[in-house]
Amino acid sequence: MMKIKAGRILRLLRVKLGFLTVLLLLLTPSFAVTYKVKFAFFTGGVISINREDGRVFVDGKSTGIVSWFYHYKLHMVYDLKNPERSYMEEDENGKKRFYDFQKILKKKPWLPIVVRILTQSGEVPEKITVGSLTIVLTKRDNDDWYFTVYGSKNVKEVVLKGWYPGTFPREIVVKGKKDIKLVKK
Repeated sequence: MMKIKAGRILRLLRVKLGFLTVLLLLLTPSFAVTYKVKFAFFTGGVISINREDGRVFVDGKSTGIVSWFYHYKLHMVYDLKNPERSYMEEDENGKKRFYDFQKILKKKPWLPIVVRILTQSGEVPEKITVGSLTIVLTKRDNDDWYFTVYGSKNVKEVVLKGWYPGTFPREIVVKGKKDIKLVKK
């Protein structure tokens, strides 16, 4: 009887199944990522994006020194099949608010815009629609993607740095009334 070490078996399986594993990971409809939220020069909080069963969950909160004087939490559920069923709950210094999809597009449009762009699979279209907003791919410089947003008073441009479809960018820059930068943790 021949003895085979467990490590050798695992290496053989990894080589044989490596391609299939990578393919399955790329085709998996779930993902999760966490970003630090930066305003100007300081970190103001964290935001996590999780995709499960045709919905994307976005959770965020203030952290660090900012949380000493400003308490903020948000929870958004974005329905990929029917965006009109999306909603967001917000708690700002004890004041709780509920937003339906239309109100999210007016008050916090960068959230559904970023979610919609990140959930694109395959070839990224030059024009993406999120409710009444239109996002147009205006420039691509290697792994940096520039999207111009039409129809929003709060967001003018979204830049994804270090991004390829199916992955998470290392940095997301939202330009508009309030500039926001998300840096991958």
